[in-house]
Amino acid sequence: MYIFFFVFGLFWGSFLNNIALRLENNEDFLFSRSKCPNCKKKLSWKELIPVLSFIIQKGRCLNCGFKIPLRYLVVEILTGVWVYLLSKSIIFNINFLSLVEFLFYFIFLSIIFVLALYDLKTFLIDDRFIIFGLFVFILFFLFKTYFNLPQRDFTYLLNYVFNFYGKIEPLISALLLSSLFLLLYIITKGEGLGFGDVKVVFLIGLFLRAGDALFSILVSSFLGSIYGFYLILKNKKFKQPIPFVPFFFLGIMITIVFGYKLSKFYFDFFKL
Repeated sequence: MYIFFFVFGLFWGSFLNNIALRLENNEDFLFSRSKCPNCKKKLSWKELIPVLSFIIQKGRCLNCGFKIPLRYLVVEILTGVWVYLLSKSIIFNINFLSLVEFLFYFIFLSIIFVLALYDLKTFLIDDRFIIFGLFVFILFFLFKTYFNLPQRDFTYLLNYVFNFYGKIEPLISALLLSSLFLLLYIITKGEGLGFGDVKVVFLIGLFLRAGDALFSILVSSFLGSIYGFYLILKNKKFKQPIPFVPFFFLGIMITIVFGYKLSKFYFDFFKL
């Protein structure tokens, strides 16, 4: 069953990659058709099959021979993998409620993934996706309230340690976590991180429970620090911009897939 989600993820990755590319080029990202980045020829359906088209065409445009960036292939495969992992972490039984819950996290991660691709190239955040994320959260919040569904836990005990009682828990979580990043933004005068990162953290706080969100941000910070240290060694410069949204995405995925085992190991190790 889960292989379906991987295959679907390949096609979805192609779509998300095109959205990010069109954002980078200030093009319409919803209704414009895919085209060769070099000769601008509109691509046929045979040239749009994820992974397979890239292999058959030997990574080149059929019209002008332009070498297609490897990014297309990598993003498609990465999306296939994270959609597959998400489905295995969320869907244990095929039913209406579990599919809606999967859709909720699927859209959330798709938003963060597009923002990560966009941030990777531009060091910017597109506010339209933040607003769309808020809209999706409101819809799912109403859905959960109607069906009286609890929010899923992805870590061990952390959501009890950082528990904010009641229906307003997502809002409190989002405000507290984003306030910490806002404070860091103010202290560093925007050099430590961008204001866009504050908005993304707010979104993470809404979609994940407080303990899970905090865990994902700690993982993101750890991974981002390693990358930052690598850049310092490579470029011999201490002050250089780092696109942080990709690390937010990795932190969220690690939390969803491995958060319970990692946090349980931590609590067991320190006998907490």
